[in-house]
Formats: sequence, C-alpha cells, structure tokens
Amino acid sequence: MKLFDTLSQNKKHINKKAINIYSCGPTIYDFIHIGNARPILLMDTLIRFLETNGIKVNFLQNITDIDDKIIQKAISENTTEKEITNKYLSAFLDNLNKLNIRMPNKLIPISEKINEMNNFINILVKKEAAYNIDGDVYFDISKYQKEYGKLSNKKIDDLISGNRVEIDLKKKNSLDFSVWKKTNLGIKFDSSFGKGRPGWHTECALLIDEYFDGETIDIHSGGIDLQFPHHENERIQYVAKNNKELANIWMHNGHLTIDGEKMSKSIGNAMTLTNFLENYQADILRWVFLTTHYKQPLNISDDLIEQGKKFITKLNNLSKKIKQNLIIESLKLDKQIDFSYIEQFNQYMSDDLNTSRVLTLIEEILKDINKIILSKDFSLLSLKINSLNYILSTLGISCSIKTVVTQEEEKLYKDWKEKVTQKDFENADLLRNELIKMEVL
Repeated sequence: MKLFDTLSQNKKHINKKAINIYSCGPTIYDFIHIGNARPILLMDTLIRFLETNGIKVNFLQNITDIDDKIIQKAISENTTEKEITNKYLSAFLDNLNKLNIRMPNKLIPISEKINEMNNFINILVKKEAAYNIDGDVYFDISKYQKEYGKLSNKKIDDLISGNRVEIDLKKKNSLDFSVWKKTNLGIKFDSSFGKGRPGWHTECALLIDEYFDGETIDIHSGGIDLQFPHHENERIQYVAKNNKELANIWMHNGHLTIDGEKMSKSIGNAMTLTNFLENYQADILRWVFLTTHYKQPLNISDDLIEQGKKFITKLNNLSKKIKQNLIIESLKLDKQIDFSYIEQFNQYMSDDLNTSRVLTLIEEILKDINKIILSKDFSLLSLKINSLNYILSTLGISCSIKTVVTQEEEKLYKDWKEKVTQKDFENADLLRNELIKMEVL
C-alpha cells in the first residue's frame, strides 16, 4: 500500500503485518464540527481497510481535556472545567458511536498523564532542548534550526519575519513555544517547575513516546490546519528526546468548507457533527467524504448532501428489489464473491486511498446488478451482491444489500400480492405498510 507522506512529499510504501497509528483528538470545550469529522472518518476508512486485509492495527488517540479554551468556557458558563469536559466528551463519544467508528485501541485524556508529562519535559530540559524561566518552560527552537520547519516546509527566518508572533519577554527566541505554562487561572497541577499546566504541543509527543515505547510510529494523522504549528512542534520535541523521527508517514487531510466558505464560529457556519447527525444519516457524511481525495479541499453544499442521500436511497431501493426477487423467483443466494471486483477495490484503496475511484466502482457494480434483475438471469447475482457488500462494509457504510428473506416477510409479501389481485385494497394497504417497515417495499 502507498500513502502520501507530508514530510517527504512522496508516496511511501507500507507493507507490514502490524501498524501503529496516532491521530490527534479533539479539545473538548464544545461540540466538534463536521470538519473535525474528516480526519476521524479518514482514519476509520484506512483502519477498516487494513484490518479487512489481515493487518493488525494499534491505534492511539488523545483527548485534550486541559486547555485555555476549556477554562474560558467554564468561566463564561459559571461552571467547572470538569463539567465542561464531561459534557463534551460524552457528546464526542456519542458522535463516534453514531458514525459507526472503529474505536481507538486507546483513547487517553491528557489529564491522566500529568506525571508522565512532567518527566518528559524534564528530559527535554536536561537535554537543553527546553529551558525553564521562573516556572514557564519553553522549547528552544535555536537548537534544532536544521530540523524545525521540515514538516510544514517553512524556514525559521521566514517564520520570524512573515508571521505575527505572540510577544513573551521570557522567551529566548520569538518562535520558542510553551511546553509547561505557569498560570494562576484555571486548573493547575504540581510539577518540577511549579504549579501550572502542560502545553498543547507536548501532550501528543508524550503520549506517542509512552504508548509506543519511544519508537517511530507508522502513521500520524490529522487535519492540514494542524500541520503548523501543532504537528511541527510535536515532531521537534520527539526528535529532540529520542533522536529519531516521530512517524514514518504523516497523513494530512484537506480543509473543509461550507458553501465555499471556511468554517468559522464567528460567521456562524461551523455546523456541528451532532447537528448534522440529528438531520442526516451517518452514511451520507461517509459518502460525502469519500467523493474527494482526502488530501484535497472539500466543499460541503446542500447539493452534495442531496447526492449522498440519493446514493443511500439507491442502495436501500436495490435491497428491497432484491428481497422481492428472492421471494418471486424462489432464489437462494450463496456467499461467493467476484474477486475481480475486490482486486480493483484493493488496487484503488492501496493507491493512497483513492476513494472517489472506489465510488465509481460501486456504481458499476450497481449497474451490473440491475442488469441481472432485468435479464432474469440470476446466475451471477450472488457474486455481484456479495462483492458490493464486502466493499460497503470495508468502507464503514452500514447500508447493505440484504440477501435473505424471513418466512414472515415472504408470507406477508405473497398475501399482499394476493390482496392486490383480489382488489382488496384496504387489507392490501395494511400489509403494504408492514412490508414498508420490513424494508421489503
């Protein structure tokens, strides 16, 4: 399998029996928006494909439950940080459940790793990669000028001259970032440097270092908005501590816009995932994300959502049609698969997750199945349907083509046809309503 690596700017082969993956999780101060769902579904699609092909995946994700945004939210709502994080962690987990996400092997709130964070920072200080100024600890970028900026393809001089940098007179250099923050506001923890809380960029580096025993992981994923400064700062700390790369492959998905505008709470177009899932099926969002290569920007519009709804309706209608034919033609389907379809599917997915081409393949299979139904030559029906269901399942799409009818469904369908023939429309309508609930009609 080949995946595009942001650091080298090349597609890299990955051919291992076991793969370690890390993905940045949410800061739980609010409901996540559908843009946050893109990296979630990207990793879900990749992991499902890998595991379907017999590859063992060890997947770690963090939860940022210590952050200035959480503190400000608690203050504005006159409540505690814990109540804020409990509320939005619960909402996040509910989102994952409704999206049918393959859960991480480990989901770690950073508040559980304060001691480990303290030890990690102490090592950076001892290596002179970080320095302590009156309880504030900063990473010293000047020690790693040849390495810093490689992931985001930025030069230090350009960053200093071309970007607005927060003024902090304690820093040795304007680009140095906080790894431990001395503060009197909000939740505070004891550390070797005094009371404070950890820096955001350090938590991911620490979790990867601890969970994967200081080894280079196979894949690190996240949105392109995290490439700089978060992932850049995360990587440089790992390099400083372990003298090795953090990840073999950095996967970044493109920006998501709503009707051509980047999502922003200030302009009111940041649709929450909770809100989306209250109005649309989860499979629709999966389909929407699959239409465009993950590295490319994606614009979500009413038209695109409508296309997704039509795709799911098409699958459901075909499933009903198959059920009807199973009854009418007294068909029994076996479990055979057309491996030519699976080979094409694997080929597209192995080429940096070419999901848009996979959707084209799905449409081709759907056309083939409809041709079979029209021709009444059902000899290849099992092969086509089972292949389609295999692909849909691997993509995490919950809709499938049903290949079995129950005795109750068969009896009700035949009774309904008989009532229609007898022009007993009142009872026929009652039976029809039951068959609609059973997704036969």
